[in-house]
Amino acid sequence: MSSRDAKILVVLEDGAKASRIVPASGAARAPLVAATFGRLPEKDLRRGAIAAVLYQSSANGRVRAEALHRLRRLAPAVPVLPFRLAVNTRRPAREPRRRALGDAEPITLTAPLDAAQVLDVVEREIQIGELRQRVRRILLEARGQEMTLRALAAIVRTTGNELDPHRIVDLAMEQVRAFLKLRAWLFLLADPEQGLLTVEQTGGEGLAACRGTRVGLGEGIAGRAAQLRQPVLVEDVGVDGTTYGAPELPQHLAARSVLAVPLLSRGRVIGVLEAVDRTTSGRFRSDDARLMSLLLEPAAVAMDNALLLRRSEELSITDDLTKLHNSRYLNATLRREVERSKRYRTPVSLIFLDLDGFKNVNDQHGHLWGSRTLVEVGAVIKSTVREIDVASRFGGDEFTVILPQTGPEGAQIIAERIRERIAETVFLESYGLKVRITASVGIASFPDHGRTKDDLIARADQAMYVVKGRGKNGVALAEPGSPRPVVVQTVR
Repeated sequence: MSSRDAKILVVLEDGAKASRIVPASGAARAPLVAATFGRLPEKDLRRGAIAAVLYQSSANGRVRAEALHRLRRLAPAVPVLPFRLAVNTRRPAREPRRRALGDAEPITLTAPLDAAQVLDVVEREIQIGELRQRVRRILLEARGQEMTLRALAAIVRTTGNELDPHRIVDLAMEQVRAFLKLRAWLFLLADPEQGLLTVEQTGGEGLAACRGTRVGLGEGIAGRAAQLRQPVLVEDVGVDGTTYGAPELPQHLAARSVLAVPLLSRGRVIGVLEAVDRTTSGRFRSDDARLMSLLLEPAAVAMDNALLLRRSEELSITDDLTKLHNSRYLNATLRREVERSKRYRTPVSLIFLDLDGFKNVNDQHGHLWGSRTLVEVGAVIKSTVREIDVASRFGGDEFTVILPQTGPEGAQIIAERIRERIAETVFLESYGLKVRITASVGIASFPDHGRTKDDLIARADQAMYVVKGRGKNGVALAEPGSPRPVVVQTVR
């Protein structure tokens, strides 16, 4: 209590003789006011004249419950404490029994009540109550921190050695979704070069159709989180029947709140995790943003490492200029395809392509334009072959294409299609130039023309040179059992 001059209301069971229990206080420092459960001083309670309430715990249960309900309604901030009487006029009131923090037993007092002692007891009980509440808050906070640490440790443990970015997101979100009781979520991967976010993964019902959706930095809820580099919380998304302002979410998704948290690593935005509603409380709070950021921090680092590793692997097998595969990848893949063909007795073919007169492009326009021509040729080849085919730049102006599960006849069709596309294309047209080139193409197949990847490369190369010697701009197939290839088509 803040003042020793405040009144203490002593509520007695109906029919009790108040004068024997609560004597007239006169000039006492903390006067006691007696009342019964049936006649509470409601005016004093409403105007704040009562600092604390002691009620007799031995009163009728139903009457007591109704009166306590009125007390808490009239003065919700006033401490309400139970007490019981140990009537003994020969001895002074004894000290109340010490109780554990969780003990709900009433205070034991002796009648008649001594105002000063009652005040001391009430103050002590209020302090104990406040301490009990503080301990409860500390225990709840400790329990929450323990759960957070467990979830964080689980995320670190499961994602630390994972090298697949998609798997990292799934493992992390298993913990986050269970911890925060999320209704649904989606992950957007950042592309800093294009300034875009792409929905890569989703969880929960109703968001699968969002995969592949792209938003710019600053666009939508996720775009704003990425741009600001801090969580963004939006209330009542789609309550009007649309998700205007959140294009990454499906239309007509009614959500009470959406929380977008950027995933940061080494000062860069890796992506954005966007959560939709909590299944328990519905709405997100600012504490949820802090918790989600904390839980996703190790996942962001793990994902960054996985993406860097994937990027380095791609660079090691990718031609810097054309972005096709390089000769290192060609050798490894062709060896693997030949071994698979031996095991399953299926064919595999190799196309070896050399551009005709490419030196003239460099001589007339310079090496810069020659390099850009190679880039466009690579794009033509890649757009012509099938998804299962492996296009590579062998070196200089030479290209190769591995054709899995494809024999000589099928390889000839694809090779001729590539040759035609190159001959028909006007290169460097977007730069104001008109460059036309052709290609000489050789083909070798397993098992017809070789038993190893080196055999296929050598025989396809020989076939390509036969086309060169017979006028260029054609396709030749290596002859079975002979070092000399058979020209299947030559166009002058």
